[in-house]
Amino acid sequence: MYALPLAEFTSARNEAERELRTAGEKDEAARVKALRKPTAAASAVNRLVHAHRAEVDAYLSAAATLRDAQFAGKGDLAAAARAEREALEGLVRLGGESVRQTLQAAAVDDNTAREVLEARLVREPEPAGFGTLLAHAEPAATAAAPRGAARQRKAKPPRRDDEAARKRLQEAEQALSAAATEERQAQRRWTQTQGDLEKAQAAVEKAQHELDRLRAR
Repeated sequence: MYALPLAEFTSARNEAERELRTAGEKDEAARVKALRKPTAAASAVNRLVHAHRAEVDAYLSAAATLRDAQFAGKGDLAAAARAEREALEGLVRLGGESVRQTLQAAAVDDNTAREVLEARLVREPEPAGFGTLLAHAEPAATAAAPRGAARQRKAKPPRRDDEAARKRLQEAEQALSAAATEERQAQRRWTQTQGDLEKAQAAVEKAQHELDRLRAR
């Protein structure tokens, strides 16, 4: 049902409910009746996953690779970022611009990614923070180390490995800062558009109800 075009959701749900009630499956009919109609953006993501699951899996894999490059220093950061970006843009071309925010949220939060892959979203997930991102960051050993050890490290000349690690840390911090900015912007956009989306959805529901009533005559 969530794989259907949005305009067909209500009629398909109502028809499924009627068939179940006719068959005597009252509990199942009630469960179907309680299914919420997705927003336009959530519906677009659901249909994208149903139609292009392999591409969505590839994008989430590219996002995981990028996180490893950012926070664990694994692989080529620039190449990983390019691959993730290209995978995202490919999905946006397939599903429309409305899928972008949800896909970006799935890229940084494993719980959101699982919800996306279930393809039963009813609304866009709210920005969930950076729990998954921070889980990939290496512990800040410097802050917890004894002062004597810190002085000892300062006395030693920096090694190439240290320089590379510091560079990776700086890149990761810059990426995290950029992601935090994007999250704040996404939150503002989400808040601003949520009211409009709900009004539009209510209008569609009303029109669909009227159409169903006329067809039932």
